[in-house]
Amino acid sequence: MNIPGIMTGGITEIRYHKLRAFLTLIGIILGTGSIIFMTSMLNGIVLSVWDGFNALGYDGVMYVVQKPPKDSIERARFAQSVGLRPDDAVILMSRKELVTDVAPVQYSNLMLANVGAPLEARVAGVTPAYEDVRKRHVAFGRFFNENDMRSFAKVCILGHRLRLRLFGTDDPVGRDVSLNGGQFKVIGVGEKLGNQYVNDEDFIEEMEGAYIPLTTLRKYFAGEDSSLAYIAVKTKSYKSLPIVQAEIAASLSAAHHGVGDFKVENIAQEMLKQRDEVEVIVFNWQVVLGTIAAISLLVGGIGLLSVMIISINERLYEIGMRKAIGATDLEIFLQFMVESVTLALTGALIGVGVGLGLVKWLEKFFPSGLPIDWMGVLWAIGVAVSLGLGFGLYPALKASRLAPVEAMRAV
Repeated sequence: MNIPGIMTGGITEIRYHKLRAFLTLIGIILGTGSIIFMTSMLNGIVLSVWDGFNALGYDGVMYVVQKPPKDSIERARFAQSVGLRPDDAVILMSRKELVTDVAPVQYSNLMLANVGAPLEARVAGVTPAYEDVRKRHVAFGRFFNENDMRSFAKVCILGHRLRLRLFGTDDPVGRDVSLNGGQFKVIGVGEKLGNQYVNDEDFIEEMEGAYIPLTTLRKYFAGEDSSLAYIAVKTKSYKSLPIVQAEIAASLSAAHHGVGDFKVENIAQEMLKQRDEVEVIVFNWQVVLGTIAAISLLVGGIGLLSVMIISINERLYEIGMRKAIGATDLEIFLQFMVESVTLALTGALIGVGVGLGLVKWLEKFFPSGLPIDWMGVLWAIGVAVSLGLGFGLYPALKASRLAPVEAMRAV
């Protein structure tokens, strides 16, 4: 059995009927191209959504916030406590078996100016831990360090939007701005927060505001006796969030002499629920898009079957003549299977090329990029080849079982 000759004959037959082969390939090209395009699009959207979730800075984070009194009795009790203070953050940080880091935060509305008229901005007093706990990194420049905290340094980090309002596209790092009349040096600019899939009002407020060291804010603006806005606590384990929440509450309750003037918000647990809901939605979309692509490939397979049957009817004399001069049933069968698989594989490769080209062109519209799902590429090629084998089986069997004399008489 001459396998190379069989393959050459099958491929030559396709080359002699280019238009028919191309029309046969259209369905497979569209099917494989749609698989590549849709899986990459879905991956790009999912990546942007996860980037948006990560930018929220709530993963594994719990908030300790002030609890307002409900009545006069609670108001009298709460008066016995000094509220949330930086010392509370130190107490929580001592629970290293439960938490990774702690970031106390305090706000003040200050008048901020460069050279023009001053504008009011929300200024957050934070510690160096804030960068990692809330994932608030700088686009350029640097974040605060312990030296800035100890020396009550008059330095600031501008939000993405505030930088544009004060300096335009100029680099503000190293230049001075005025905060309530005091001169502060800009040491960094915050990253742009959020995207078209995940946005939040806090993102806008942070990008239109600024950060300064917490010690500086309390010394020059808010006062040493003022209360914090909240304490962000980064937990070590997602598996025991309710236990960690109870331990944080117990530690602060003892520090506040049993006065319940605070509450612990388990934002990390809520984030897990939201992520689970998004994963269900993504899975449903994968099923829908996969079904659409599978139907498209199935239509291409049916077209392949039709063309192969037509090809057999046109080549009855050739089949009969080959059998008459000694070709076996297996050789005839393999010839038509080679033609079917070659058509399917060619269509798949062209479809993959079209899909990848479209993905590369659309990538510029996605800030997080459009990652190519190479498993999806292999799956698309594999399905197309399987269709070539499956839909080529009947025509190949039909051709191989033709009797030489009957085939030649049918012409």
